[in-house]
Amino acid sequence: MSQHYTRSTVEVSAYCNKCSKMTPHTVSDRRLGYCIPCYDKPLPEAKPPEEPSAQLTLEEVYGSIKI
Repeated sequence: MSQHYTRSTVEVSAYCNKCSKMTPHTVSDRRLGYCIPCYDKPLPEAKPPEEPSAQLTLEEVYGSIKI
């Protein structure tokens, strides 16, 4: 069963599976929220999409197969 907190609770220390340690977590609507250190980390920069490579034809892939 999950732990419920009082309405005045803002943050608590709880174990974070992502950090693998005890970290401060937010409390919203009397339930445990997200890990503050994990949430504050900047997201990795998105790589620009690579140009699609030219598609090979079936002949180029299989050659001239005779059955």
